[in-house]
Amino acid sequence: MKKLLPFLLFLFLYNGLLAQLDREHWFAPMVDRTGNPNPYQKLYLSTNRTTPFPVSIYNNNTLIGTVIISKGNPQKFDVPRQHIITTQQSDLFTPITKGLHVQAEFPFYANLRFSVFNHAEIVTSKGIASTGTLFYTAVAPIMVQNPILNFMTSILATENNTTVTVSDYAPGIQFSNGTTGAAVPSLTFVLNKGQSYIIEGSGSMAANGTGFIGSKIVSDKPVNVTNGNFNGQYAGAIATSSDILMDQSVPVSRLGNTFALVKGNGSIGNNMEGALIIATQDNTQIFVNNEGLIATINEGEYYRVPESKYILQGNNHYNLYISTSHNAYVYQLLAGFDGAGVSVATGGFNFIPALNCYLPKQIDELGFIDENQVHSNANPTGVLNIPTKLNLITEVGAVVTVNGVPPPAGTGPFNMSGTTNWVTYGIPNVSGHITVNSSKAITAGINAGTDAVGYGGFFAGFPTQPVIIATGTCIPGITLTVDPIIYDSYQWYLNGSLIPNATNPSFTPTLPGFYTASVTMGSCAPLVTEPHKVEKCMVNSSEQYTLCTNQEITPAFSSVSIPQAIDISTIAIISQPTLGTVTINPTTGQIVYTANAQSVGVDTFTYTFCGNHPDFPECETVTVTLNIAQVLVNNATVKGCEIQGQGTFNLTTANVTTQSPVTITYYPTLADAQNENPAALITNSTSYVAAPGTAFAVVKSPEGCKSIAQITLELFPLAVVADFTGSFCDDDLDGNINVDLSTITPQILPNAGYFTVRYYANVSDATAGNANVLPLLWSYTADTIIYIRVDSPDGCPAVIKPLNFLAGTKVLLLSDNMNQSVCDVDLDGIQQVNLSTFLFHFTTDPLVTATYYASQSDAQQGVNPISSAVTVNVLETFYIRFERPNFCSVVGILSIYIKVPKKSDTLADQEVCPDTKALLDAGDNFESYLWSTGETTQTILAGAGTYWVDLTFDGCVYRQSVTVSELEVPVITAIDIQKGNITVTVTGGYPPYEYSIDGFQWQTSNVFLGLPRGEYTLYVRDSSRCGVITMDFSIINLINAITPNEDGLNETIDYSSLMSKKDLVFKIYDRYGKEVFVGTPANKYTWDGIFQGRRVPTATYWYILQWRELGTVTVTKHTSFLLVKNVSK
Repeated sequence: MKKLLPFLLFLFLYNGLLAQLDREHWFAPMVDRTGNPNPYQKLYLSTNRTTPFPVSIYNNNTLIGTVIISKGNPQKFDVPRQHIITTQQSDLFTPITKGLHVQAEFPFYANLRFSVFNHAEIVTSKGIASTGTLFYTAVAPIMVQNPILNFMTSILATENNTTVTVSDYAPGIQFSNGTTGAAVPSLTFVLNKGQSYIIEGSGSMAANGTGFIGSKIVSDKPVNVTNGNFNGQYAGAIATSSDILMDQSVPVSRLGNTFALVKGNGSIGNNMEGALIIATQDNTQIFVNNEGLIATINEGEYYRVPESKYILQGNNHYNLYISTSHNAYVYQLLAGFDGAGVSVATGGFNFIPALNCYLPKQIDELGFIDENQVHSNANPTGVLNIPTKLNLITEVGAVVTVNGVPPPAGTGPFNMSGTTNWVTYGIPNVSGHITVNSSKAITAGINAGTDAVGYGGFFAGFPTQPVIIATGTCIPGITLTVDPIIYDSYQWYLNGSLIPNATNPSFTPTLPGFYTASVTMGSCAPLVTEPHKVEKCMVNSSEQYTLCTNQEITPAFSSVSIPQAIDISTIAIISQPTLGTVTINPTTGQIVYTANAQSVGVDTFTYTFCGNHPDFPECETVTVTLNIAQVLVNNATVKGCEIQGQGTFNLTTANVTTQSPVTITYYPTLADAQNENPAALITNSTSYVAAPGTAFAVVKSPEGCKSIAQITLELFPLAVVADFTGSFCDDDLDGNINVDLSTITPQILPNAGYFTVRYYANVSDATAGNANVLPLLWSYTADTIIYIRVDSPDGCPAVIKPLNFLAGTKVLLLSDNMNQSVCDVDLDGIQQVNLSTFLFHFTTDPLVTATYYASQSDAQQGVNPISSAVTVNVLETFYIRFERPNFCSVVGILSIYIKVPKKSDTLADQEVCPDTKALLDAGDNFESYLWSTGETTQTILAGAGTYWVDLTFDGCVYRQSVTVSELEVPVITAIDIQKGNITVTVTGGYPPYEYSIDGFQWQTSNVFLGLPRGEYTLYVRDSSRCGVITMDFSIINLINAITPNEDGLNETIDYSSLMSKKDLVFKIYDRYGKEVFVGTPANKYTWDGIFQGRRVPTATYWYILQWRELGTVTVTKHTSFLLVKNVSK
């Protein structure tokens, strides 16, 4: 907690276990209730081994760091706070993964130094000695109620599925999770390796001051325990001062009953010095110094030794001797700094190891002994090096050195009241790395402090248990060693029997067995190590065999140290062969190697086996080398020429093996070969006469290995030439019949490629087999005979045979040369012709096919054919090749010339008046006429339309077309009438037009003026004078005024009489052009002067009246004014 005065950090390294030299260390986690800033937590690691080695740091079985240490090279490791210290209530009373496990191959010291602002402590590891299954908790009494004070204990599991039970605490205590000792009289939980469990109670409750001291911890597997206060105050009701009070515990099995303490830095009277004793058995009596019994306590009870029991032994050196009637826990309470009002803020809390003559004689080495990083009121930026005092406890008469020199004068030795066997030292202001040596048992501790903190602990506080260390793993090559420095004498034993002259710290075994060592130190009783099992190393041996195909091997020891049989179940192949297979008989243990077929050479495999001794089975690995001498053979085939179904065979030419040297003998049957029947031995192996079949060769190697190969006896292929008579065509029609004799060969000679084939013109040359051979591309002009000679590559006799070649039958034609003409239908001298239309002149045979060519050469050679559809220009000649299956081709000649027909020069298109006819004249000088009307005369009369006429001239017909068209008649499209004046509109026909209204008087103007009312006929004609068109029209009486005044006179303008006209339009407008009336069938084209329900005003209006007479396109149109005189209402 925060102090009001400068405070002292007191490092009192007094923990009989502090930094015990060991291979494994554990640190259980803690809970911090101060809430102070500037946290630090570091592992300090050191060793006496000069050869560097790695140290591994684990959290929850996960590696979080590695450092390399050696003597003179200690190391520090910054521990992430989340792995070792928590402030969260959720991490309490439940399995968590906080805590550290530190491990190396060689022994080392380990301690955890940690701080927060104004508070610091050191937890020294006791190594493997810190783990056990029975503990009693130790915390400092809490003498003032304060929420930053607490008691706590944490348990760290070293194995999986560890069940832990905590009990025997006071029923009145209240845990920080809200439960009480009465409600929960025990806590049971299960932890896996690396998991931990924190128990805590707040210092704000009076019942928690001492209620958890002496609680019992029982586990079914080894655990590690840390206990104390984070923070605590045991000096009195001092609410403003406190410090961390924490140390690692040990199991009950590691306790003793005599203890030596050196006072810390506090003055007697501040109530900061003293000791806390916790009993593990009932009726435990407590004695201090040379006094009588001062207290008797039972299991789980505690007694606090007051500071007044310290005895001044000189030079301000106080010590205290404690003994108990039963083994007990002793924790020292101390102050790290002696200053007015601040000593109470520098408390320390350290486990005290029991005194024992087997304590080590050497503490080598303690690294950075005066370091602990801390921030405080007096050192707000932090301080690393803390004033530190080294305390030593050793046997009387011991020669002590620190870093190789005696302790300074005035620092000891100091006697102790109550014992004459032990003395103490107190050496102030030590720093750096410390090595302590003594001629007798010794333990070392420190206390340290500065303005606001204090702490302490002990190193090497346990009796040494001799341990056998093995270099190597088995015989030969293993050496057993017990620490050569600590002990005075050594004696080695094998299976409990003394080994003569084996009295050195090291021993090299030559026989398997259980080895122990008995050691002594001073006047202490001998100690014996745990038995160390030593086994014989795997024996490596080798075997060699020469075999043909198989080899049987019976495993056997090459040598044994302890007689024993082979355990058949242990026989195993550990390295397989490559040229064969190996099997183990599971009943007999016999090993059988079988070489692969066709394998020769050297093969190896390795097998192993062990004996059946129950404790020391000896094992052997055997490497087997196998020389495979089997004879590799191949089945082979030999051939001979056929002579009356048999052949003569040279068996020695059969390549049955590639191995050398070998001997080969031949037999006619497999049974003879297998038995090597001398009566059946083939003696004439180079000229063995037999039918096709098999013989057998026995092949032997010098090693006696034998194999049999089968020789297949075959006859060489026999040339069998078939009779031949062939007909061939003169395909290119040049008079020569060409034949490729290479195409004849496969027709008459099977397997022709195997033989040598030659053709001759006469039998004498063929018999001689001379060079007068015919070329393969040979020709003839008439029927002939040639000869084939077939030679075998095997030296067998030649075969000669005659071959008949005939000239083939040609296709028969009706004619082979034709002249044909065609008419030029379009008078250009060129005409498209299909040659196939002329084939019937040459042949009517349906089996004959024709191919067309532009030249005779192409037709003869059958190349560059053309289509049957050709273009003939005046005169062309074509060549037709005729073919028929099984007949020879022929060529026919077809000449085609063009005849040009004649066209009429007089026949031309004509125009006529409607309903009249034109005279069409085709002209003379034609052989015949045929009109599209069916008429056959030179001339015809024809009305409007399109006609044709076929004109025949020189045997060719030319069709010529002609058109007769009618002239267009004009149309009267409109007659516009205004006050007796008319205007005529005409379209179509052939302008100019002439107009008349009586049919006699004609004018060129389309306007007639001043016509009175009445009925008229309009006449119109155009310039073609094909006729006159007429149109009747009327000049009607147009109404120009109405007086709709309801007098019955002139009430309406009524044109309902015109409703029979087509497209009748009647519209009335006012003088502004606004439409006021539209005539419809509904209003019968009659207007009464009403517009939109009201009478129109008196005024002049304008109207349009137009229509079209039924069946015409002429529009008659009248326009006039209308005076409407209305009556006002």
